[in-house]
Amino acid sequence: MKSERIRIHGDYHLGQVLVNGDDFYILDFEGEPESTIRDRKVKQPPLKDVAGMFRSFHYAIYATIFNNKEKYPFEQEELFKAGEILYKYFVGVFLETYIEKAQSGNLNIGYNHEIDFLLKYCLLEKAVYELGYELNSRPRWAVIPLRGIQSIMNY
Repeated sequence: MKSERIRIHGDYHLGQVLVNGDDFYILDFEGEPESTIRDRKVKQPPLKDVAGMFRSFHYAIYATIFNNKEKYPFEQEELFKAGEILYKYFVGVFLETYIEKAQSGNLNIGYNHEIDFLLKYCLLEKAVYELGYELNSRPRWAVIPLRGIQSIMNY
């Protein structure tokens, strides 16, 4: 693999980003709360943070559906299908912009096949972690990582 390994955020998701006008602020560089300090220092592919953001997009869409059922005149499954289309759009726009910015900043994130492989691997790793969390904390929400795993495997 040709992509660089760097110190990453480690817990990058929508809740770690503040928007102020045309600017963004990224918060909390402590990494995944359950990781050890040693694990947090290990250099990793930058696409691991990208995968974290993608999983956050997925959660934002599904949480909106779960928390606002009465507002939508559609069946939940129809909303899930529409949510998957919206998710793919978010991912496409974010990834295209990320690759462009990373490459223009001389960050080697790999060639196209490597990017696809690393991203799929990191997404799957994150979704499996989320599944364990949801089964222990909010079993009703386990559908979110399960749909994510299904989507990743059909990627």
